[in-house]
Amino acid sequence: MNTLSNRLLAVKEKVTRLTREHEELRQRSSESDTAARDSHRNVDVLKARVAELERENEALRQGRSAGGGTRPGTKEKIDELVNEIDHCLALLKS
Repeated sequence: MNTLSNRLLAVKEKVTRLTREHEELRQRSSESDTAARDSHRNVDVLKARVAELERENEALRQGRSAGGGTRPGTKEKIDELVNEIDHCLALLKS
C-alpha cells in the first residue's frame, strides 16, 4: 500500500512539474511570436525607408543631370543618401 502511495505521489509531482514546464514553454513561445512580429514590422519599415531614399536619390540625380551642373552640396547629399541606404540594407540583412 505504501508503494502505491509513493507511486501516486511521484506521478502527481511529475504531472505538476510537466504542467509548469508546459506553461513556461507556452509563455516563451508567445514571446518569440511577438518578437518575430516586431522584427517583421521593423523589416517592412526599413524596406519602405530604403525605397524612399532610393526615390530621393534618383530625383537628386535627375535634377543634377537636367540642370547641367551641380549645386553646392548635391554630391554630399547623394553620398549621405547612399550611406543611409547602405545602413538600412545592412540592418535588413542582420
